[in-house]
Amino acid sequence: MPKTDTIGVLIVDDIPDTHENLKKLLYFEKDIEVVGTAMNGTQAIELAKQLEPDVILMDINMPGVDGIATTEAILAERVNSQIIMMSIQGETDYLRRSMLAGAREFLIKPFSGEELASSIRRVHSLRVERALRPVEPGPNGHGTATTTKTQGKVISAFSPKGGVGRTTIISNLAIALKELTQKKVVLVDCNLQFGDVGVLFNIQSPKTIIDLVSHLSNLDEDVIEDVLIEHSSGVKLLLGPPRPEMGELVTAEGVKIILNKLRETYDYILVDTLPSFQDQMVSVLDLSDHILVVLTLELPAIKNVKLFLEVADALGYPPEKVALILNRADSTGGIRVSDVESSLRKQIMVSIVSDGRLATLALNQGVPFVISSKGSPVSKGIFSLARLVGEIDAKTAAAAQAPSSKAGLGKLAQSLHFKRA
Repeated sequence: MPKTDTIGVLIVDDIPDTHENLKKLLYFEKDIEVVGTAMNGTQAIELAKQLEPDVILMDINMPGVDGIATTEAILAERVNSQIIMMSIQGETDYLRRSMLAGAREFLIKPFSGEELASSIRRVHSLRVERALRPVEPGPNGHGTATTTKTQGKVISAFSPKGGVGRTTIISNLAIALKELTQKKVVLVDCNLQFGDVGVLFNIQSPKTIIDLVSHLSNLDEDVIEDVLIEHSSGVKLLLGPPRPEMGELVTAEGVKIILNKLRETYDYILVDTLPSFQDQMVSVLDLSDHILVVLTLELPAIKNVKLFLEVADALGYPPEKVALILNRADSTGGIRVSDVESSLRKQIMVSIVSDGRLATLALNQGVPFVISSKGSPVSKGIFSLARLVGEIDAKTAAAAQAPSSKAGLGKLAQSLHFKRA
């Protein structure tokens, strides 16, 4: 057993020299202790049950029982260890299979001592956080948390063209919705290759949507809450994969499972997407109660939105499910809004003005502009959108502007709802 103030590590590799090399890399790490070594999968399973190490360094290629099968067997024994897979090969298939087996991270040999120690500390922090999470007693008095099931609203931001401000809008919208409604809001980064939600919120975390992949068959609220990051605004964040190639690990079915599970505990599930009709994105759109299609007054954006509306119609989406959001509405370039609506045969529901300087400053500072510049015209446009998707009625509006309210907003519009085009 490791000392209580150190991270106990079990090394599993069929090459003795690797054991010694890893020990040398960790020798000067005072908070990490190698508690055992195993030469094969069978020995690793027994030592894992006996030593209960905090972290297991697992080689993927071993004769007999390989690292993936060993990982599955250890976790099936309910050993509470975090597993880091090691391999000399970095193929996506190895990465995918490792994560599905339950590994938390994947290190490609050779790696430095700093990389190894950082990885060990990172996965260990996930183990500690889950162990410290309080469990509310259930109705029988035992430690089973109970949660009232809700049916949250999924709101996705989509654009068939990049560069129109989709991520900026959905990120600021999440904060505005939280402030106006004081309900539970989670923002999911489903741009699975190059997600920027973490950048907009100035949040770096090892916990991402990838950590849910190995739990899809038994995904529960505790697992999800371990991975979500809470922003100071009260909005919870589910960050995208840390590396582009890892996006392939999140399947369309996985997206469905995650979003449906979030609907059980969150009132608003906001989802950032990417300009693609990949299976994962179609899953998001299918599950969405409302799709906010972001466009600008540029011919390529308008043309692509027109094509998307045709696809949406072919998919059987009702007209009220899709809402057009005009960003940079004051940058006309000679194109009139009325002409756009006529061409698309659909009304623009909300227009948001352009403020490139403020948006860039907010991005670089990692403080969304609805927080740093709430009174700006662009922020007012976001709050108008929040009232729309949140279906804020007169009663809620009055509460939001009461002196005791944190929102501090002016008079809100009554009964704003999506309308058919």
